[in-house]
Amino acid sequence: MTDQLKSKSNITDELKYVAKLLSKATLSFLKINLIGQISILIICISTIFIAMGQMYGNEGVNTMISQRPIPFAMVLLNMIASPFLLFSMGNKYVMTRTINRLISDRGEQLLFPIIDRILNKVKANQPQLFQKGADKTKLQLKILQEIRDSKENKWFKKIIAFGFKKVELSEVDFRDENISFTKIIKDRIIDKLKGISAPSRLFFYLILGWQALILVLTVLWVI
Repeated sequence: MTDQLKSKSNITDELKYVAKLLSKATLSFLKINLIGQISILIICISTIFIAMGQMYGNEGVNTMISQRPIPFAMVLLNMIASPFLLFSMGNKYVMTRTINRLISDRGEQLLFPIIDRILNKVKANQPQLFQKGADKTKLQLKILQEIRDSKENKWFKKIIAFGFKKVELSEVDFRDENISFTKIIKDRIIDKLKGISAPSRLFFYLILGWQALILVLTVLWVI
Protein backbone atom coordinates (compact mmCIF):
# COMPACT_ATOMS: atom_id res chain seq x y z
CA MET A 1 0.00 0.00 0.00
CA THR A 2 2.84 2.37 0.88
CA ASP A 3 4.61 1.59 -2.42
CA GLN A 4 1.44 2.34 -4.34
CA LEU A 5 1.05 5.68 -2.60
CA LYS A 6 4.68 6.54 -3.33
CA SER A 7 4.21 5.58 -6.97
CA LYS A 8 1.11 7.76 -7.29
CA SER A 9 2.90 10.61 -5.54
CA ASN A 10 5.85 10.34 -7.95
CA ILE A 11 3.55 10.35 -10.96
CA THR A 12 1.76 13.42 -9.63
CA ASP A 13 5.06 15.20 -9.01
CA GLU A 14 6.25 14.37 -12.53
CA LEU A 15 3.02 15.65 -14.08
CA LYS A 16 3.29 18.87 -12.08
CA TYR A 17 6.90 19.29 -13.18
CA VAL A 18 6.04 18.69 -16.84
CA ALA A 19 3.14 21.16 -16.68
CA LYS A 20 5.37 23.77 -15.04
CA LEU A 21 8.20 23.20 -17.52
CA LEU A 22 5.96 23.44 -20.57
CA SER A 23 4.04 26.45 -19.28
CA LYS A 24 7.34 28.29 -18.74
CA ALA A 25 8.49 27.35 -22.25
CA THR A 26 5.23 28.55 -23.80
CA LEU A 27 5.26 31.78 -21.80
CA SER A 28 8.87 32.46 -22.77
CA PHE A 29 8.08 31.88 -26.44
CA LEU A 30 5.07 34.22 -26.30
CA LYS A 31 7.00 36.93 -24.44
CA ILE A 32 9.86 36.91 -26.94
CA ASN A 33 7.58 37.00 -29.98
CA LEU A 34 4.88 39.37 -28.74
CA ILE A 35 7.31 41.93 -27.31
CA GLY A 36 9.70 41.52 -30.22
CA GLN A 37 7.13 41.67 -33.03
CA ILE A 38 5.31 44.67 -31.53
CA SER A 39 8.62 46.48 -30.98
CA ILE A 40 9.71 45.82 -34.57
CA LEU A 41 6.39 47.14 -35.89
CA ILE A 42 6.54 50.31 -33.75
CA ILE A 43 10.15 51.09 -34.65
CA CYS A 44 9.60 50.49 -38.38
CA ILE A 45 6.47 52.64 -38.53
CA SER A 46 8.19 55.38 -36.50
CA THR A 47 11.16 55.34 -38.88
CA ILE A 48 8.89 55.72 -41.92
CA PHE A 49 6.90 58.60 -40.42
CA ILE A 50 10.05 60.39 -39.23
CA ALA A 51 11.64 60.07 -42.67
CA MET A 52 8.49 61.37 -44.34
CA GLY A 53 8.25 64.24 -41.88
CA GLN A 54 11.83 65.22 -42.61
CA MET A 55 11.08 65.41 -46.30
CA TYR A 56 8.25 67.77 -47.16
CA GLY A 57 5.69 67.34 -44.42
CA ASN A 58 2.58 65.75 -45.86
CA GLU A 59 4.18 65.50 -49.29
CA GLY A 60 6.75 63.12 -47.85
CA VAL A 61 4.42 60.19 -48.52
CA ASN A 62 4.84 60.66 -52.27
CA THR A 63 8.51 61.51 -52.36
CA MET A 64 10.16 59.28 -49.75
CA ILE A 65 10.76 56.33 -52.10
CA SER A 66 12.49 58.48 -54.71
CA GLN A 67 14.24 60.96 -52.40
CA ARG A 68 15.27 58.64 -49.53
CA PRO A 69 15.29 55.12 -50.94
CA ILE A 70 17.86 53.73 -48.48
CA PRO A 71 15.85 54.10 -45.24
CA PHE A 72 12.68 53.06 -47.05
CA ALA A 73 14.33 49.92 -48.47
CA MET A 74 15.94 49.04 -45.13
CA VAL A 75 12.69 49.47 -43.21
CA LEU A 76 10.79 47.42 -45.78
CA LEU A 77 13.41 44.65 -45.66
CA ASN A 78 13.36 44.64 -41.86
CA MET A 79 9.57 44.48 -41.73
CA ILE A 80 9.70 41.36 -43.90
CA ALA A 81 12.80 39.58 -42.58
CA SER A 82 12.97 40.48 -38.88
CA PRO A 83 9.68 38.84 -37.78
CA PHE A 84 10.67 35.53 -39.41
CA LEU A 85 14.18 35.74 -37.95
CA LEU A 86 12.81 36.52 -34.49
CA PHE A 87 10.31 33.66 -34.68
CA SER A 88 12.93 31.15 -35.83
CA MET A 89 15.61 32.13 -33.32
CA GLY A 90 13.04 32.54 -30.55
CA ASN A 91 11.82 29.00 -31.16
CA LYS A 92 15.40 27.69 -31.00
CA TYR A 93 16.06 29.67 -27.81
CA VAL A 94 13.00 28.22 -26.06
CA MET A 95 13.88 24.71 -27.24
CA THR A 96 17.48 24.84 -25.98
CA ARG A 97 16.40 26.44 -22.71
CA THR A 98 13.81 23.72 -22.13
CA ILE A 99 16.35 21.01 -23.00
CA ASN A 100 18.92 22.40 -20.56
CA ARG A 101 16.40 22.63 -17.75
CA LEU A 102 14.89 19.19 -18.40
CA ILE A 103 18.22 17.37 -18.72
CA SER A 104 19.62 18.94 -15.56
CA ASP A 105 16.43 18.44 -13.53
CA ARG A 106 14.68 15.20 -14.49
CA GLY A 107 16.04 13.97 -17.79
CA GLU A 108 16.74 10.50 -16.42
CA GLN A 109 13.23 10.17 -15.02
CA LEU A 110 11.18 11.68 -17.83
CA LEU A 111 13.06 11.86 -21.12
CA PHE A 112 15.35 8.81 -21.17
CA PRO A 113 12.53 6.22 -20.78
CA ILE A 114 10.73 7.78 -23.77
CA ILE A 115 13.86 7.37 -25.90
CA ASP A 116 14.02 3.72 -24.81
CA ARG A 117 10.40 3.10 -25.77
CA ILE A 118 10.78 4.69 -29.19
CA LEU A 119 13.98 2.85 -30.11
CA ASN A 120 12.73 -0.49 -28.76
CA LYS A 121 9.53 -0.15 -30.80
CA VAL A 122 11.49 0.52 -33.99
CA LYS A 123 13.72 -2.48 -33.27
CA ALA A 124 10.73 -4.72 -32.51
CA ASN A 125 8.95 -3.74 -35.74
CA GLN A 126 11.97 -3.72 -38.03
CA PRO A 127 14.93 -5.55 -36.40
CA GLN A 128 16.73 -5.80 -39.74
CA LEU A 129 17.48 -2.08 -39.57
CA PHE A 130 19.78 -2.70 -36.61
CA GLN A 131 21.73 -5.50 -38.28
CA LYS A 132 24.98 -5.60 -40.22
CA GLY A 133 24.76 -3.91 -43.61
CA ALA A 134 21.55 -2.07 -42.77
CA ASP A 135 20.68 1.15 -44.56
CA LYS A 136 21.46 3.81 -41.97
CA THR A 137 19.54 6.49 -43.85
CA LYS A 138 16.44 4.31 -43.74
CA LEU A 139 17.00 3.68 -40.03
CA GLN A 140 17.29 7.40 -39.37
CA LEU A 141 14.07 8.14 -41.25
CA LYS A 142 12.26 5.31 -39.46
CA ILE A 143 13.31 6.56 -36.02
CA LEU A 144 12.26 10.11 -36.87
CA GLN A 145 8.92 8.82 -38.10
CA GLU A 146 8.42 6.83 -34.90
CA ILE A 147 9.26 9.94 -32.84
CA ARG A 148 6.63 11.93 -34.74
CA ASP A 149 3.98 9.19 -34.62
CA SER A 150 4.43 8.21 -30.98
CA LYS A 151 1.83 9.28 -28.43
CA GLU A 152 4.40 10.83 -26.12
CA ASN A 153 4.37 14.46 -25.00
CA LYS A 154 4.62 16.83 -27.97
CA TRP A 155 7.45 18.91 -26.46
CA PHE A 156 9.42 15.83 -25.43
CA LYS A 157 9.15 14.46 -28.97
CA LYS A 158 10.52 17.74 -30.34
CA ILE A 159 13.42 17.59 -27.90
CA ILE A 160 14.27 13.97 -28.77
CA ALA A 161 14.05 14.69 -32.52
CA PHE A 162 16.24 17.78 -31.99
CA GLY A 163 18.93 15.64 -30.34
CA PHE A 164 18.61 12.68 -32.72
CA LYS A 165 19.12 14.86 -35.80
CA LYS A 166 22.56 15.74 -34.42
CA VAL A 167 23.56 12.06 -34.16
CA GLU A 168 25.75 10.66 -36.94
CA LEU A 169 24.61 7.07 -37.46
CA SER A 170 27.55 6.56 -39.82
CA GLU A 171 29.77 6.55 -36.72
CA VAL A 172 27.89 3.58 -35.23
CA ASP A 173 29.45 0.19 -36.04
CA PHE A 174 26.61 -2.27 -36.67
CA ARG A 175 28.97 -5.21 -37.28
CA ASP A 176 29.40 -6.11 -33.62
CA GLU A 177 26.37 -8.22 -32.69
CA ASN A 178 27.34 -8.34 -29.00
CA ILE A 179 26.46 -4.74 -28.27
CA SER A 180 23.07 -3.03 -27.98
CA PHE A 181 22.66 -0.60 -30.84
CA THR A 182 19.56 0.90 -29.28
CA LYS A 183 21.61 1.75 -26.20
CA ILE A 184 24.39 3.26 -28.32
CA ILE A 185 21.92 5.44 -30.23
CA LYS A 186 20.19 6.42 -26.99
CA ASP A 187 23.53 7.38 -25.41
CA ARG A 188 24.45 9.42 -28.48
CA ILE A 189 21.12 11.30 -28.32
CA ILE A 190 21.61 12.02 -24.61
CA ASP A 191 25.20 13.18 -25.20
CA LYS A 192 24.05 15.57 -27.92
CA LEU A 193 21.32 16.97 -25.70
CA LYS A 194 23.70 17.39 -22.77
CA GLY A 195 26.21 19.07 -25.05
CA ILE A 196 23.81 21.87 -25.98
CA SER A 197 25.07 25.04 -24.33
CA ALA A 198 22.86 27.29 -22.23
CA PRO A 199 20.91 29.65 -24.53
CA SER A 200 21.35 33.41 -24.69
CA ARG A 201 18.85 36.17 -25.50
CA LEU A 202 21.53 38.12 -27.35
CA PHE A 203 19.75 37.51 -30.68
CA PHE A 204 16.66 39.33 -29.33
CA TYR A 205 18.62 42.45 -28.40
CA LEU A 206 20.62 42.37 -31.63
CA ILE A 207 17.46 42.31 -33.77
CA LEU A 208 15.83 45.16 -31.85
CA GLY A 209 19.16 47.02 -31.69
CA TRP A 210 19.45 46.87 -35.47
CA GLN A 211 15.94 48.33 -35.82
CA ALA A 212 16.80 51.10 -33.38
CA LEU A 213 20.06 51.86 -35.24
CA ILE A 214 18.16 52.37 -38.50
CA LEU A 215 15.78 54.70 -36.67
CA VAL A 216 18.65 56.76 -35.21
CA LEU A 217 20.47 56.96 -38.57
CA THR A 218 17.26 58.10 -40.21
CA VAL A 219 16.69 60.81 -37.58
CA LEU A 220 20.27 62.06 -38.03
CA TRP A 221 19.95 62.03 -41.86
CA VAL A 222 22.89 59.64 -42.11
CA ILE A 223 20.86 57.46 -44.48
